This record gives sequence, C-alpha cells and structure tokens, in this order.
Amino acid sequence: MTSIDRAAAAVAAGEPPTDNRVSSTGELGARLRHLRRSRGVSLADVAEGTGISPSFLSMVEKGKSDITISRLMRLVHWFEVSVSDLVQEPNSSPVQIVRADARRSLRLADEKISIQMLTPDGHHTMMPVINVYDEGGGMVDPTRHDGEEFVHVIEGCVELTVGSAEPFVLEAGDSAYYRSDVPHSFRNAGTGVARFFGVTTPPNL
Repeated sequence: MTSIDRAAAAVAAGEPPTDNRVSSTGELGARLRHLRRSRGVSLADVAEGTGISPSFLSMVEKGKSDITISRLMRLVHWFEVSVSDLVQEPNSSPVQIVRADARRSLRLADEKISIQMLTPDGHHTMMPVINVYDEGGGMVDPTRHDGEEFVHVIEGCVELTVGSAEPFVLEAGDSAYYRSDVPHSFRNAGTGVARFFGVTTPPNL
C-alpha cells in the first residue's frame, strides 16, 4: 500500500492524513501569505479583488481557519496561479514523473476533500488530479473558472451539478465533460470514499 493509499484509508476511517506530502491548513496558509507578500499586496487588496474578508484571509494565512474550494479558486484566479503552485515546487525537467508514493495532496478538512496532484507544478496546459471525497464530503459552494473540465469516477458515487441543470449521479466508470466557466460542484453521494480523476484546462485548479 502506498503512502497515498494509506492517507486515503485514513480519510475513509475519519482520521486526519499523516503523510508529510499532504499539505496542512497551516502550510497552505503560509504559502498564500508568501505569495501575497511576493506580489507586494495587502490583505485589503486581496479582499477587494476576491470579495473575501481581510479578517478571514488573515486567519487562513495564519493556519487558524480552513478554506473552501470555491474561495480558494477565487484566490488563485486573482493571483493568476494554480492550486498546484501552492503545494508543489516547480520542475523544469522535459519529462516530469510523479511517483505514486510522492504525490502532493491538499486537504480541505471542512469540506472533507483531498486533492492529489498528478503533475509536479501548474505550468502546463492541463491540470490532472485525483479528488478524494470522504463520506458526507462535498463542496460548500459551486466554483467556476476558465476553460473545460473532464472527470472520471474511479470509486464510489459522485453527484455533479453544472449550472442550473439537475444534478448528475456518476458511479465508478462514468465520465463527464463540461465547460468549467459554468458554476459547478461535486459531492459524495454514496457511502464510503468517492474517488475521481479530473483534468482542467487551462490549469486553474
């Protein structure tokens, strides 16, 4: 069993991930703070551009609060980076290999979601990830971003809502392709862990 599988098993059992490749709330906050300061902008500037309050941004940067996917997407869109840029180091190799036991993951505890990065960084035309939703997990708010998105369910049952359409229930082996500039969200619609492969282009996630 790989370290990622062990982390997923811990998630399924309701335990926090222990793999040191899983980015904690504190690590994500520190990277957001470094990104903001490297751009020479204040919390007030970010708040004005994203609609997220300065006090909440400060708590996230200090590792005192988790953040939802929709808010995180607003931040990376405003900074013009991808989520992978916040959890992985750039890699300039012409062939980039990510070993199964060396994937970086981002844990969003409030929504019971883990995102496993399948590329070393976000400097590509596509962003492939594996999403792991705990039982009862799901996005609090829909998100939207430029481009298109493809998902393929590996395990469990996933409910996908795109725009104002009725939700689609996807089971293992099912796939979906849609424009990602339309608000969309996911939730675990079954028992146990739901796991699905996703690709966004351009790499907003």
